Amino acid sequence: MAAANAPITMKEVLTLPSIGINSQFITFTNVTMESDKYICVRETAPQNSVVIIDMNMPSQPLRRPITADSALMNPNTRILALKAQLPGTTQDHLQIFNIEAKAKMKSHQMPEQVVFWKWITPKMLGLVTQSSVYHWSIEGDSEPVKMFDRTANLASNQIINYRCDPSEKWLVLIGIAPGSPERPQLVKGNMQLFSVDQQRSQALEAHAASFASFRVPGNDKDSILISFASKTSNAGQTTSKLHVIELGAQPGKPSFSKKQADLFFPPDFADDFPVAMQISHKFSLIYVITKLGLLFVYDLETATAVYRNRISPDPIFLTSEASSVGGFYSINRRGQVLLATVNETTLVPFVSGQLNNLELAVNLAKRGNLPGAENLVVQRFQELFAQTKYKEAAELAAESPQGILRTPDTVAKFQSVPVQAGQTPPLLQYFGTLLTRGKLNAFESLELSRLVVNQNKKNLLENWLAEDKLECSEELGDLVKVGYTPDYLFLLQTILRSDPQGAVNFALMMSQMEGGCPVDYNTITDLFLQRNMIREATAFLLDVLKPNLPEHAFLQTKVLEINLVTFPNVADAILANGMFSHYDRPRIAQLCEKAGLYMRALQYIEAAAKTGQIKEVERVTRESNFYDPEKTKNFLMEAKLPDARPLINVCDRFGFVPDLTHYLYSSNMLRYIEGYVQKVNPGNAPLVVGQLLDDECPEDFIKGLILSVRSLLPVEPLVEECEKRNRLRLLTQFLEHLVSEGSQDVHVHNALAFMTADLPHELIELLEKIVLQNSAFSGNFNLQNLLILTAIKADPSRVMDYINRLDNFDGPAVGEVAVEAQLYEEAFAIFKKFNLNVQAVNVLLDNIRDINRAVEFAFRVEEDAVWSQVAKAQLREGLVSDAIESFIRADDATQFLEVIHAAEEANVYHDLVKYLLMVRQKAKEPKVDSELIYAYAKIDRLGEIEEFILMPNVANLPNVGDRLYDEALYEAAKIIFAFISNWAKLACTLVKLKQFQGAVDAARKANSSKTWKEVCFACVDAEEFRLAQICGLNIIVQVDDLEEVSEFYQNRGCFNELISLMESGLGLERAHMGIFTELGVLYARYRYEKLMEHIKLFSTRLNIPKLIRACDEQQHWKELTYLYIQYDEFDNAATTVMNHSPEAWDHMQFKDIIVKVANVELYYKAVHFYLQEHPDLINDVLNVLALRVDHTRVVDIMRKAGQLRLVKPYMVAVQSNNVSAVNEALNEIYVEEEDYDRLRESIDFHDNFDQIGLAQKIEKHELLEMRRVAAYIYKKAGRWKQSIALSKKDNLYKDAMETASQSGDRELAEELLVYFIDQGKKECFASCLFVCYDLIRADVALELAWMNNMIDFAFPYLLQFIREYTGKVDELIKDKIDSLKEVKAKENEEKDVIKQQNMYAQLLPLALPAPPMPGMGGAGMGGGFAAPPPPMGGMGMPPMPPFGMPPMGSY
Repeated sequence: MAAANAPITMKEVLTLPSIGINSQFITFTNVTMESDKYICVRETAPQNSVVIIDMNMPSQPLRRPITADSALMNPNTRILALKAQLPGTTQDHLQIFNIEAKAKMKSHQMPEQVVFWKWITPKMLGLVTQSSVYHWSIEGDSEPVKMFDRTANLASNQIINYRCDPSEKWLVLIGIAPGSPERPQLVKGNMQLFSVDQQRSQALEAHAASFASFRVPGNDKDSILISFASKTSNAGQTTSKLHVIELGAQPGKPSFSKKQADLFFPPDFADDFPVAMQISHKFSLIYVITKLGLLFVYDLETATAVYRNRISPDPIFLTSEASSVGGFYSINRRGQVLLATVNETTLVPFVSGQLNNLELAVNLAKRGNLPGAENLVVQRFQELFAQTKYKEAAELAAESPQGILRTPDTVAKFQSVPVQAGQTPPLLQYFGTLLTRGKLNAFESLELSRLVVNQNKKNLLENWLAEDKLECSEELGDLVKVGYTPDYLFLLQTILRSDPQGAVNFALMMSQMEGGCPVDYNTITDLFLQRNMIREATAFLLDVLKPNLPEHAFLQTKVLEINLVTFPNVADAILANGMFSHYDRPRIAQLCEKAGLYMRALQYIEAAAKTGQIKEVERVTRESNFYDPEKTKNFLMEAKLPDARPLINVCDRFGFVPDLTHYLYSSNMLRYIEGYVQKVNPGNAPLVVGQLLDDECPEDFIKGLILSVRSLLPVEPLVEECEKRNRLRLLTQFLEHLVSEGSQDVHVHNALAFMTADLPHELIELLEKIVLQNSAFSGNFNLQNLLILTAIKADPSRVMDYINRLDNFDGPAVGEVAVEAQLYEEAFAIFKKFNLNVQAVNVLLDNIRDINRAVEFAFRVEEDAVWSQVAKAQLREGLVSDAIESFIRADDATQFLEVIHAAEEANVYHDLVKYLLMVRQKAKEPKVDSELIYAYAKIDRLGEIEEFILMPNVANLPNVGDRLYDEALYEAAKIIFAFISNWAKLACTLVKLKQFQGAVDAARKANSSKTWKEVCFACVDAEEFRLAQICGLNIIVQVDDLEEVSEFYQNRGCFNELISLMESGLGLERAHMGIFTELGVLYARYRYEKLMEHIKLFSTRLNIPKLIRACDEQQHWKELTYLYIQYDEFDNAATTVMNHSPEAWDHMQFKDIIVKVANVELYYKAVHFYLQEHPDLINDVLNVLALRVDHTRVVDIMRKAGQLRLVKPYMVAVQSNNVSAVNEALNEIYVEEEDYDRLRESIDFHDNFDQIGLAQKIEKHELLEMRRVAAYIYKKAGRWKQSIALSKKDNLYKDAMETASQSGDRELAEELLVYFIDQGKKECFASCLFVCYDLIRADVALELAWMNNMIDFAFPYLLQFIREYTGKVDELIKDKIDSLKEVKAKENEEKDVIKQQNMYAQLLPLALPAPPMPGMGGAGMGGGFAAPPPPMGGMGMPPMPPFGMPPMGSY
């Protein structure tokens, strides 16, 4: 077929080598194409890189240096998914990048290797591992979610595809594996179909599959279809099929009937197989692409074959749907990227003409709006109209391809139909049908509007306009504008409900109306926002606000507000375009900050600063959290604003105090430094001082700054800052001032002690004289502090003495200093002296680390807080029992979590019970009550458990019960589960306790499949089969659990019990196909004698494919055959019968099967089969196959087997077909049987055989009649001499004469006369003259008769000859006389004409010559014949028949 007329057009879009892709990387593992937008190629040389090819500009590939094991471009957007295996592991690291944003979106480390992955939707990746399938959404921070486990049929398969249907409720996984040992080159295909709702998988044989949506007539919802293609080999027979089935049929609605069709592979493609399938949703066509480049095209609705051709000379390994054009892309090993599209101008003519499928042609035209079926559609429309089927005609017109029937003529045709009373006018039926299908064209809209206006039903007009059902035109506007004002607000509201984008268009149309928009812009915007249609509101406002008018300031602010709250990126783009300039800038700035648009907030700060709006800058820097601190700080420093408060805000909030100080000092803005330290944040004064010291600021300024803050300044960090820079003496005046003010801060005294550390002994001696010698300052609080602190720093040996002798010092602070100086006994003494018992015991526990002393101290002071500290320490040291006792003494319930954990680790549950009982008195904690129950269980105090749960408590009983169960504390768990009515857990617990009857009762109350299974399995293990059956009947009604129960019973050898269970299940109200099927499988395995009866009784309720596999495994061939017949698998049925005939063969059944097989080779296999095993019935089988088999091949089979005579009845029955092999075989049999009558009959009626060969074979046959047949054959073949010679040899003179007569050869006839004369056969001589009358010359006959004295025998011939010739002469004479009469009449007529002409000539003037006279002169005036003699009468002898002599016998 010429390419221009083909229904599918192929085009080379590009070649990968032409854009720099090395051919070694053009493989399935390196090239990916997830949609018609991008191709992604992974290169490993000369360096690792990923090449992204945009199909809109393929000549400009994007190459990036990326190392990965696989790369996938998102089907819709510039998002790249990468996969790489972690070195040294089997784990894969997955990453998703946004190429445009140059940012990583997500990443995840898979614990197992991903063997295949694919974008199943633009938002979802499908990940396939060796064992399972996962889905990973690119939205949010979710991890991959496991969807299902791979079925066994996909083990060791290479996964080549994974897809989901549009609803994401059905998933399909495709894999391929090496072929069978007898035919390894034919790759096997396996498929796993998974239902998300049912959580079930089905394993099938298929190489390629795809999902589609299809609207079944009469159904208001789309049906989900799956199409899959397979090519399988069984017992040497190859079957290639395409299947289309519906998934999840909708109850009570019309469903899609299952379709299947053959895939016809040419002989050169015997080992080719499908590698991909794409479905054109635009045209509802199925494309099946094979590895070797064949393309099969089928109709989705009917599975009708449309087209087949080879589209690529090289193997194809990758395809992708080209959804926009209804075709597909394919990539072959050469690197060609081919685009297949529908030839819209030729598809329908091809189907209607070449395929002669008019119905399919019309459906394709309607479905795809294609040309080519116009005449068919118009003809059908006229037929429906003529039959007054106006509704069907209206539907056809509404769906007509390219709207060929939606014309004014059609409207006029419906208008012309008279309206019947009580019926809807056909015109309204037509318009109603159009309205349900979509939008009316301009003419239809105008005509319908006329009807509506005339009937004063303008409300209908408003609704249709609102629903965008009418096409607007000037004529329509003129029709409706007279006296009519539309309710635009109502129309807009109506459109909003069904078509948001249409509402936007309608609103924009109103905005452009003359006289202004009839509805306020703000009202329109609010209508969109009330329905949360942010995008539509934005689209409307962006269009109407393009003029950027001051009066639109409110709307400019509004559009920015709504997008900053919901879609900040949109607002960012609007601001970036600079299309608005009148919005409320402070308000928008705040929203930019909240939306995290840091650049917009910074830009706002910059704009405000440059325009002198310092207060606004100060406010934003103080209140906002959504600007970039570093960039803002740098900008403010560069701007050098006269007011430093904005910079102070930024640096104070985000920790840039040293930078702030350096900037202010360098800029001589010292008053701002003072203001910051004194008013803004005195706590940061140490950082300011440190930076000023680094900047070599004068000490006077620093000292003044410090003194101005005084007590607000934190001493410790200030000391640290000065000490780091060896400038501690700078603080002398400040510290002394604090001491003089009575500061109790230990750091103040420490700093002074450090500063005087150069003269410690002198200072100590001075202080001793002042403090210890009863001077006026002996009781001075500060001096006592200073004395002890100085001793701690300079002479620790004196500290204990001072502690004992002094009473008025800061005990807590000095004690902490002693701890820091590691003077632990001194610190303990200080705390003990000041009754700081908690601090004292902490020193014993944390520093001295003597628990025994701590316990003694606790007994001495008997304080709860002290016991509590001791208890904590004991708990840390693992002294759990002691710790519990201490906690009880402390009456401390705060550490119950730690105590519980430690007690459980130490297994001291008796002590824990006492502790928890104490805790319960103080707190109502679920943990406490729960642990108390657990502790009771551990010490086997079950009675206390029963009493406890009956009392008010807050225990988490379900969790406690689960914990007890998990730890095998079944008796306690039983109490808990029974109390909380957790029947499922109770049943499991009773199983563990071997209380099976109670377990069954509990399971009945739980009524859970999982519970029933656990109890059932336990009963089986315990051989409590009666109880197990009770449970099993409640399980097997669940399809998903049936197989698990069956396997459990079988694994334990309980076959009879399992069969009994299944048989009981047949009578259940909820019995399903699975039960009937499983029982059939069990019969096949263990009760063969019941299998056939079961199959026949319940054939309609069986999963036949599953039972087929079981019967095949168990070698029940008779039952297997029956199942194949029920499943319409006649090829397999026939094969089974022939391969296993001792059990499976039944003659009548086989005859019914063999005529229904699809594989014609089985016919001939059946011939061989019957020849070997049932030769007596072979003719019966051949008779039913007579219309299907090649008779030549059958004869050849029988000839090779030497059994031709066996099928003689069959050959006689089919000989009417005049097949050479059949004719020759029968003739051969007739010769052998010497049945010359049947042989002659065969030769007469069936001439398609080797005639000469047969004649030569039998011309020397001993039987005369056979030799006569040979002569007859020679005669029929035109070999006259051979025939005559053979007849003469056998004295068959009549045959010889007839042969000579029929030959038409005068020489042969005359030779035969001579032969008869020579042989003295006078009667034969006379007969031959008559038989060969037409051939023999009279003179020869007379001469031979006269010379051989046979005149008498020749005389009849002479009489006949004379009579014949006289008759011929009479005829000639009669013809001559008639001819002369005609000439005479003509001459008379010419004379009359001449007379008339002469009269006319006499009337003419003399100057004019007379006209010529026709007929005068020339040949016409010649003479005629002489008068004929009178006719002669007959010769008196009547004519004789050709063979006048009576028949002669043989001589």
